[in-house]
Amino acid sequence: MTGATPTLLKKIKANGRVCSCPACIRADGKCPYSKDAFDPRFTHEYIGFNFKTTEFQPAIAIPQINKADSIIRQRQENVKYLNKQLGSFTDLFQLPLYSKDVSYFAYPIIIKNNKIRRHDLMHALGVAGIESRPLFGCIPTQQPSYDYLKSIYEGKLPNADYIGERGFYIGCHQYLNRDDLDFIGEIFRQLIKL
Repeated sequence: MTGATPTLLKKIKANGRVCSCPACIRADGKCPYSKDAFDPRFTHEYIGFNFKTTEFQPAIAIPQINKADSIIRQRQENVKYLNKQLGSFTDLFQLPLYSKDVSYFAYPIIIKNNKIRRHDLMHALGVAGIESRPLFGCIPTQQPSYDYLKSIYEGKLPNADYIGERGFYIGCHQYLNRDDLDFIGEIFRQLIKL
């Protein structure tokens, strides 16, 4: 790593992400990549590491362990409720299966309809105040950091490629209440015009 620039070192420290802003300005509409079809926060141009953990994070996490079961239950209830809210769109989207055995990180949606562009839908959701994230690009065919493997795997991972190109997350975290979940359903109905 001789001769590595401070910016390169910061990127490698932050999982090798394309994004190098000191603080994310995407929500302010000032992201230099906002018109691109990829999200720089989840696109990795280098193989990197996550060296961000400090004593502060565990100090917050330890008391949260006692709340883990209730957090998991609330997220499960939110997934079940979102499935009802978005159930009329199953011809357009693959929604997550509900299971009381799953601890949901987020609410994944896979676009089944070729007329719906993920970038456009995610942008419209963001404008309405609903954050979204792309399903992480499928390694190695969709991450620049693994370009040297692309020719080996191209065309050999059709399901992973499909999900990586069409999938995204919205929140299902424990702080969302019924009004928030109803709002998500209403925005989807407005955007899809059903």
